Amino acid sequence: MVKLSRLPKITSLAASVSLIFLLSACGSSANSASTSNEVNSTSSSKIKIVAAENFYGEVAKAVGGDHVVVTNILDNPNTDPHDYEPTPDVARTVSNSQMIVYNGVGYDGWMDKLISADSSSKSKSIIKVADDVMGKKDGDNEHVWYNPDAMPKLAYKLADNLAKLDPSQAQTYHKNAQTFIASLVKFQKKVQKLKQISGVKIDVSEPVFDYMANALNMSVNDPKFSKAIDEGTDPSASDVAQLQSDIKGKNIKLFVYNIQNSSPTVDNLVKMAENSGVPIVKVTETEPKGKTYLQWMDDQLDQVSKALEIK
Repeated sequence: MVKLSRLPKITSLAASVSLIFLLSACGSSANSASTSNEVNSTSSSKIKIVAAENFYGEVAKAVGGDHVVVTNILDNPNTDPHDYEPTPDVARTVSNSQMIVYNGVGYDGWMDKLISADSSSKSKSIIKVADDVMGKKDGDNEHVWYNPDAMPKLAYKLADNLAKLDPSQAQTYHKNAQTFIASLVKFQKKVQKLKQISGVKIDVSEPVFDYMANALNMSVNDPKFSKAIDEGTDPSASDVAQLQSDIKGKNIKLFVYNIQNSSPTVDNLVKMAENSGVPIVKVTETEPKGKTYLQWMDDQLDQVSKALEIK
């Protein structure tokens, strides 16, 4: 869970969505969604896509090419997707779109509410990546973009859905999807290179990196602790003690630390890992400013490579 900064809450989301749509009809000067081509003023010949998270919007733009205009709602790495409160301008952008791409499984529940409040939502192409692409359900780990299979599968799904909206360009969308997937080959090879032959144990500050860890044949040894941190609750004394024992005894290969969510307990564990010589892999839940999805993932895998002393 991102903790660096949060947008101020106006009212509870459930109570405010209807008001948002009412206000959006009257216009708004708010600018909470970003795009290189504004959705509401672009040519009607282009398919208007709204992506809740910018890394999904990146895939949508790659697959849609010149035939789409993509608006990313969340592109500030310091914004917590869980606590985000959409503005009337965002509501209007969502309402004017033809396709919506977001994470799902409760990660960005505010989008569920915006869609439910939009009377035109039944006519839209809606992709919930965790649910529709990766087969997850509420309660599952929501950070599916860390699964190396997620973006290729999303690219295929986007191509299929865009082809239904615009059959005349079906071949283009599928070709673009294949080109995008080909751009991931180097990344996929790096994952395979770093994959451990025999499973190794790691500890994590919270379950952001878990899907990637699984792809690398690493098992998380502190699931109860990491879940508590992710949910904003205090981990039990026994779970903290177990993690401390893992670090002091070097029973783990590395410690994965989400630098966007810190607490005195986590800070102490990070210091303990540093003092004990346990390698620390620093990750983030949101895409860093100025980085592409591939650059973001590559940077973190490079840390894993260094920690495991794999050249």
